[in-house]
Amino acid sequence: MKQIQNISECFFYRKNCSGSVGLVPTMGALHKGHFALIQKSLDVCNNTIVSIFVNPKQFGKNEDFDSYPKTIEQDLEQLRLLGVDCVFIPSASEMYSNNHSLYVTEVLLSKWLEGKSRPHFFSGVATVVVKLFNLFHPTHAFFGQKDAQQLFIIKKLICDLNYNIECVSVKTIRNDSGLALSSRNKYLSETDQQNAAAIYSGLLKVKEALDLKENNVKNLLKIFTAHINQTKKLKIDYLAFSSLKTLNDVGPTIKESVLISTAVYINSVRLIDNIIYTLESPN
Repeated sequence: MKQIQNISECFFYRKNCSGSVGLVPTMGALHKGHFALIQKSLDVCNNTIVSIFVNPKQFGKNEDFDSYPKTIEQDLEQLRLLGVDCVFIPSASEMYSNNHSLYVTEVLLSKWLEGKSRPHFFSGVATVVVKLFNLFHPTHAFFGQKDAQQLFIIKKLICDLNYNIECVSVKTIRNDSGLALSSRNKYLSETDQQNAAAIYSGLLKVKEALDLKENNVKNLLKIFTAHINQTKKLKIDYLAFSSLKTLNDVGPTIKESVLISTAVYINSVRLIDNIIYTLESPN
């Protein structure tokens, strides 16, 4: 497995790749969710490149950049065992020069959901993804459905900036209790992880209510809130029902298929999750 740390090496490596190239951008602290993305790339592409970079541009001042989990030696060993061709592990100074002043900003899809709570986030994500696309010119890029809004924005970025890249989405991987796998789960004790499983079960409660023809957004929010409030350590940041085309809020009633997404704090740790509710068309 080739390890690259310098930008100049990226161009040389890519020039010598033949066939399709899959890119899996990560921030490390790899888990089974990442491995599903990587395995999909290995299955689809002739070459698989994984990046490990904790991107400072997508963290706010009071967020967890300094404490973000870092398990680089374990990550590299797992990537070797999977059969990854190349791993890119740049420093922040390699990716961003001292006078770096150009950023990529999406102005429609990023207004909602995570964009409200973390207004800096998607500019940081889009900027680093564009950099990675420019360095490796992948034919395919792999992103998880757990970060649903990010996936929407990456697809928009590929379309609007005319990248010849196929964006491949991979379903959310969960533990046995239903908790979506996340690197930030490493912050949680085993008990906290069990409590955090209420996030997904709460989303399923909302889905059950929709199946039973309860389509009023305020009532659905009450159902979710009541479920989350049964676990004292959990605090809702938002629950949203969003258009699958624009991510605009849908309401006051649900009359179309929607993305149902949430961010919930457990203690000081912020976790996100989502499901897509498909409203079947009447015959």
